[in-house]
Amino acid sequence: MLYYQMTGFMEGDRPEPDYALRLPAPEDAALFLDFDGTLLDIAATPDEIIVPEDLPALLTRAMDRLDGRVALVTGRNVAGLEHFLPSFDGAVIAAHGAELRVDGKTFQAGDYDTDTIAGLQRVVAEFAKLQPAFLVENKPTGVVLHYRQAQEQGALALHFMDSLAQAAPGFRLQPALCAYEIKPDSVAKDLALADMMARAPFKGKLPIYAGDDLTDEPALSWADAAGGVAIKVGGADTVAPHWLADPTALRALLARWLA
Repeated sequence: MLYYQMTGFMEGDRPEPDYALRLPAPEDAALFLDFDGTLLDIAATPDEIIVPEDLPALLTRAMDRLDGRVALVTGRNVAGLEHFLPSFDGAVIAAHGAELRVDGKTFQAGDYDTDTIAGLQRVVAEFAKLQPAFLVENKPTGVVLHYRQAQEQGALALHFMDSLAQAAPGFRLQPALCAYEIKPDSVAKDLALADMMARAPFKGKLPIYAGDDLTDEPALSWADAAGGVAIKVGGADTVAPHWLADPTALRALLARWLA
């Protein structure tokens, strides 16, 4: 427990959730929604999530009301998101911004040292053998070490992944909820958000960004600075001026807004 308090993931003293939050009119807005932990509850492993029954219809409604200005944001790759939401045909910011889906076409955002990435993945896989409860997730742009099933080993995971990232020029450590990811310096959700906001049909609209994780903080800050709305889901410390308790509360807010 102390470890999570030190890393800012535990809930602390906060004001009441902003259930009365007023969002810009749909015709003026562009909607960016993180996936795991924001639209749905986090599971023990990434493959065990349960997509709420109301979510596909809610996203379809949002796409209709906002004329397609809806993007899902995720640490997963595009194919991983499509597996759980096959009916969603809007934009996707995947792998924390390293992979994009725009107008139905998926492409990599930038060039990365694939040899270094492969080497990092091999080293992390070998390390994880020492603790069977660790879960390794390989991505086209890096590697993630999940320790949700071995939370008492969080400090060990941090020490190892931080040391490995420092030994890989052009890469950095990205902390997340019960996970540490090594990814290229040029990959971040705020950079991807700015890129998407420069594209049609998002350009010129007010960004609404909702996210739950430490990886979402730069994008929450960007949306707020751009005059939009930044919403933190869950009780961890945040730069966002608005927060909601859980994904259920966010989906309810969106449903009222889109009605």
